[in-house]
Amino acid sequence: MTVVPPRGTTLLGAEGARELIAFLTGPDGAADVAVLERAREPEGPVQRIVFRRPGPGPQPIPAPGPEPAPEPRLLDRHVLRLVPAPVPARPSGPAPDLFPPGTALLTNTSDQVPGAEPLPLGDTSGDTLEETVERVRPRHIRVLVDLRAEDAVPSEALLGLHDAMFRTAKACVSLPSRPESFVVVVLGGVSATRVPHACAGLFTGFAKSLALEWADTSVLAVVHEAGDLATAAPDAARETVTEQFLPVVYHAGGTRLLWQASVEPGAPGEPAGPRTRTGAYTVVAAGGARGIGAELLRALARRDRPRLHVIGSTRLDAEEADARLARKDFIRARTTGPERMTVREANMAYDRLGAAREIRANLDALRALCGADRVTYHACDLRDRDAVRAVVDRITEADGTVDLLLNIAGTNRAGSVDQKRLKDFRTVRDLKVRSYAHLKAAFGARQPRRWCNFGSFVGFTGQTGETDYGAANDYFNTAALHHSAHGAREFTLGWTLWRDVGLGATPLMRTFLAKSARFTAMPTAEGVDHFLHELDQAEQPPVTVFFGAAERAAIEAAAPGYLDFCRTADGVRAPAPAPGPVAPRLPSFYVDDIVDRAPGRLTVVRTFGRERDGYLHEHVVNGYPTLPGTFVPELAAEAALHLVPGRVPAVIEDVRLESFLRVYRPDRAETKRVRARLVHEGPRESVVDVEVSGDVLAPDGRLLVKDRRHFTARVRLRDEPVAAPRWEHWDDQGAEPLADPYHVPNPAVLLSGVFVSTAATRTHPSGRRARYAPDQPGIERWFPGLVVPSVLLDGLARVCVLDRLELPGHGGDWTPLAVPRTIRRIDLYGGHTDASLAAAGTRVELYSLPSRLDLESTDGNRAVAVTAGGDVVLQIKDMTGVVLGHVNQTTGAYRERDRAAAYARTTTETTETPDEP
Repeated sequence: MTVVPPRGTTLLGAEGARELIAFLTGPDGAADVAVLERAREPEGPVQRIVFRRPGPGPQPIPAPGPEPAPEPRLLDRHVLRLVPAPVPARPSGPAPDLFPPGTALLTNTSDQVPGAEPLPLGDTSGDTLEETVERVRPRHIRVLVDLRAEDAVPSEALLGLHDAMFRTAKACVSLPSRPESFVVVVLGGVSATRVPHACAGLFTGFAKSLALEWADTSVLAVVHEAGDLATAAPDAARETVTEQFLPVVYHAGGTRLLWQASVEPGAPGEPAGPRTRTGAYTVVAAGGARGIGAELLRALARRDRPRLHVIGSTRLDAEEADARLARKDFIRARTTGPERMTVREANMAYDRLGAAREIRANLDALRALCGADRVTYHACDLRDRDAVRAVVDRITEADGTVDLLLNIAGTNRAGSVDQKRLKDFRTVRDLKVRSYAHLKAAFGARQPRRWCNFGSFVGFTGQTGETDYGAANDYFNTAALHHSAHGAREFTLGWTLWRDVGLGATPLMRTFLAKSARFTAMPTAEGVDHFLHELDQAEQPPVTVFFGAAERAAIEAAAPGYLDFCRTADGVRAPAPAPGPVAPRLPSFYVDDIVDRAPGRLTVVRTFGRERDGYLHEHVVNGYPTLPGTFVPELAAEAALHLVPGRVPAVIEDVRLESFLRVYRPDRAETKRVRARLVHEGPRESVVDVEVSGDVLAPDGRLLVKDRRHFTARVRLRDEPVAAPRWEHWDDQGAEPLADPYHVPNPAVLLSGVFVSTAATRTHPSGRRARYAPDQPGIERWFPGLVVPSVLLDGLARVCVLDRLELPGHGGDWTPLAVPRTIRRIDLYGGHTDASLAAAGTRVELYSLPSRLDLESTDGNRAVAVTAGGDVVLQIKDMTGVVLGHVNQTTGAYRERDRAAAYARTTTETTETPDEP
């Protein structure tokens, strides 16, 4: 029997069974061929089944043929980075005027530019923005954007400026001639360390698409590190007469930077097929109940069997009686009767019911793979902040920390600026940008361990008719770069069109793709492979984009020579990179920006906040989220490495912890300065002194003390990690179990989450012992890029307090709770980090000696972390501390020391009310 497949989906089911039986049981001499034709809908396409009777005699069983060859890969994986640009071609002579005669200026700054006509933002008593453009008829448009006061998610005011930029461009279409130039200058849009501000992409993505749409207008976006126009204007002015590859250029650290898309295959993934995970694995998909997202969720479900939460805007109410009618019959039924609706409304209702039916089927498939009780659908408009918060609260209350968030939601309404309505522009942009903002806010201090944004190739290059879509997707690019640089495991995947599902699968789009030859239609199987491959990357680049031969041809046509630049290293021609590990970057978890640099010194700033540094909620001292003193070596090492790159930390010594670094209030971040000074430079090592300080503010924000010192340390850098000495493990004879007092509820020092890093804590005749028990998901979430094993260092320091003491008048069995004050020396061996130890599953034993230890004395002491094989990972020498109180090992009771309150007053960051935020 041969089946002739119809176009579209067939729902014949058992249709034709009666005819098939009659054909097979018919009399001899009956016809050898029969044809059955059916139409699913009146006047719909005919579907045909052809029956052929086998010939006489036994029929050979055909030998199984070879497995069909997989389709060849069509897309390459490219990693986007900002790198130094080649020397540009530009006219000789002085820089032109950034604001030539005939300029109209749109800005969110208070800068006054003589001669430029200001365009109004929002409602005004005078002309509207459109009326002003019509009256002025500008020859040049300048958009000046100041991002210094903006958070990683755009404010309403910034989105208003973004709206006004679109309205300005749209108003210009009605002029007798379009402007000669349209230049966007973004102040404070990139740090000295080449990290874009998260919101920069909103404006660069718009510029990329407008440049393709307005080929006769010079469209450009200049993103500058400087926060003042006087500093940025000369660079921006020169860029207006410079030949550009892409219509976006960055200036940071005195260097001109461009996006480089380098081909990097990534590390090999895990073998295909289901895998076994230890513990829960929770995935939240914001969008993805249909289309591309549904395909990828099914693939993830087949492989990982996660606990899955799907958020979608479609409500899955009980199916209505007429939901399965043909469209024509449905519309006829809905447009007649007392509750009739318009034809347009009926069409929309039919589509909604069809979408709900598709989602139910997809959810059923996911439940079949993951388990009926392991897939939950949440109906929610992601553009509704309160609704998103309620859904996220339900998810985290039920399943705790989310392991992976897939930010999939998006829509597309392509249209040129002159045709696109402001309403459509906002709809496309906001579904991505506002949904992202609402998810970030809803998770708050409970951010997912990994965050994956579904972006687009259009965010990288722009596309005609996509000023909204390009802006939203380039925002995903810069937001991922920003958050990744600040310690989050966030990344954006830039997809091209999929051939068999989603927007690219519609007949109209398939026809367009075939004619334009500008986009590669990616098969679903390849898309699934790319997706799972990215999830398997241990070192996930913040921005990855996929494109193939068609896109390369389009890029080369639009920007000749750009792909050659992408095949170079830092602007110097080089062959395409061979597969291999990505070169290590300077550690920057505690480096937001370098605000001062001179030979032999630099100053770094780092802003601490309760949301951004959510791990501080798991390290609470006297009731406040507090940076562990054992993390000071990391702050010092990162600053030292930015001053002397190319070496590694070997020793941190003379650590002095003078005042706590706390974040008192959720609505007020704390910005600290880290100053590094080179005191010795030699062939064997570099020595750097580091100081961490910050302003002391009153609860009302008044400055109380300027630049108060928190910590100091000295860092010794070497060319390579120091080889590990050996250690002879103790036998366990005479050891007695002892609970870690920092994990017992108490008001002094309470650790949880990622800081519950020790197990089998016990006293020993020679000292104290424990086993390092890292929280791998917590480390991957918060500390994947630290260079000092700071969580291990924290656990090792805590082992030093393990003891049983007698308190006069209160009996025995008390264990002290202490905080460190000074550490004479910390030795690092072998280049280990918390992330590398956790990923490798390396067993590490912790030792503290001598047997009697008084941290408040100057007596020598030592603590050592050792692998099971006997290699020392790190050691602490001569630590001192202050005991805040004691925890009873039997009852869990806590007793505060009389002088603990006085000590807390000397180390707090407020002077008037030390116990209040």
